[in-house]
Amino acid sequence: MTKIYFYAQLKDYFGDVVELDLAAGSIAEDVRSQLSLQNALAKEWLKVSRLASEDAFIAEGEVLHSKEYYLLPPSSGG
Repeated sequence: MTKIYFYAQLKDYFGDVVELDLAAGSIAEDVRSQLSLQNALAKEWLKVSRLASEDAFIAEGEVLHSKEYYLLPPSSGG
């Protein structure tokens, strides 16, 4: 199982964390697809959010290897 932690608006749709059962070779889009199935209302936020590991953003086609990721929606402020 892979844990996905959420920030900002995404917490309203998923809470702090969910566990996903990702197949070997899964990429960021697979995470978004599974989450969209869990809560279709979050689909637009998921489209513009970035997946990150503990120390870097994940490229869209990069194969996921970690057991923990973070999903961050866009933010602004100063």
